[in-house]
Amino acid sequence: MKTILICILWICFLGSFAQTKRNDSNKTYLLKLRAFDSDNQANLEGTYMKLFNRTKGKVIDSAMVKNGFATFKLDKGNDYDIVGQFDQYMTRRANFNAACYLQDPKKIFCVSGIIIENISKIADNSDLVEAAIGLKKINLNDIYQVENIHYDFSKWTLREDAKKELDNLILILQDNPGIVVELGSHTDSRASTEFNQTLSQKRAEVAVEYIVWNGNIPKERITAKGYGETQLLNHCKDGVNCSEKEHAVNRRTEIKILGYVVNGTPVELKRGTAITGAKN
Repeated sequence: MKTILICILWICFLGSFAQTKRNDSNKTYLLKLRAFDSDNQANLEGTYMKLFNRTKGKVIDSAMVKNGFATFKLDKGNDYDIVGQFDQYMTRRANFNAACYLQDPKKIFCVSGIIIENISKIADNSDLVEAAIGLKKINLNDIYQVENIHYDFSKWTLREDAKKELDNLILILQDNPGIVVELGSHTDSRASTEFNQTLSQKRAEVAVEYIVWNGNIPKERITAKGYGETQLLNHCKDGVNCSEKEHAVNRRTEIKILGYVVNGTPVELKRGTAITGAKN
C-alpha cells in the first residue's frame, strides 16, 4: 500500500500566498474527521483517535468519534500524525503536515492517509477542514504486500533501503499488538526451483529476525515462510521469455494475517482474500 502525499492548494482565496502571508503566523485548522470502513464505506462510530505532534514529539490530544466526527485543532507550522483505532480493525496512521509550505511555498498543507472532503473558512485566521480516514477490518488470510523490500541478486542480506521499509512494518505490528502474521518471501522463476525455495526462506527469516530484534516483537507473533517461485502473479514461469519488469512483479514480500488475539484469547475472524498495500 503506497502512501500518496496530497498537496492541498487553497482555492477559496483570491489573494496570493504572499498577500495573505502577513496574517498567517497564527493560522489554525479545525480538522473535523470521520472514520469509515474502507471496504463497505460504513461510518465507524466510536473510533478512537490520537493526535501526535511530530514537530514537538508528543501526543497532544485524543478524541472518540461521536455523532460522526472527532475534531482537532491544528496549528500552522506543525506536522501531525493521526492514529485511528477501532476494535478488530487495523490501526490506521495518517498525516496532516501544516508545515510543508516551508519546503514548497506553493503548498498550504499536505496530507497522506486521509481524504479531504471539504475546506471552508470559519474565521479570519482559521479554516475548517472536513476529512475522512478509512480503516480496514482484520480478516483471516488477508495479505498485505510490503513495498520496496529489495535484495541484491541471489543474496538474502538485508539492504539499508529494505530496513527502512521493515521499520514501517514494525510500526504496523506495534500499532496492532493483537495480530499474528506470516511474513512470506517470493522469488521470480529464474534459477532452479530448489534454489529459489531456499533463497526465499532465508530472505523471510532475516526479515523476521530484523523485525523481532529491532521492534521488540514477540517471536510467536510473526513467522517466516519462503514460497520460492510457487505463487507467481503472472505468466513468467520457467521457460517463458519475460522482461525484467515482468519478473519484478513476482519478487515480493507479503504479510498474511494468521490470527488475532485480545488479552491472550484468540478471536475468531472472518476469512478474507484481500491483497492490499501494507503501509497505513
